Amino acid sequence: MKNITQYELKMFSSNLVESPQIVFDGMDIVIELKGYDDIDEYHECRIKFDSVIGLQYALAGFSITLNAYDKIIEIEDSEWIEQYKNVNEEESSYWKPKHYVIYLDEVGLYQFLAQSFNVEER
Repeated sequence: MKNITQYELKMFSSNLVESPQIVFDGMDIVIELKGYDDIDEYHECRIKFDSVIGLQYALAGFSITLNAYDKIIEIEDSEWIEQYKNVNEEESSYWKPKHYVIYLDEVGLYQFLAQSFNVEER
């Protein structure tokens, strides 16, 4: 299993001004974050995971970070993807999911099987 950092938040999840807003839109999942960085600059971002076929969540106190603290990592050679392929070979070859993980302080660990993701910073 290899972890590759794909995106790092401009803010600290420990400095969020409100709970993350999570929106389910068809097969897409959007996480909206608002908070401050280490020099008290305000940031907003919208992270959209496209064509999500799997979602796992663990509370902050019960999760391992997988080095995903305040960043999105992609897990290559993911056991979860292999399990999905074994059960859903046809769908897996169509969707070609990737395994993404993000850990937000005091919120928890989110894991996605999704085609891709994009970040919109405001």
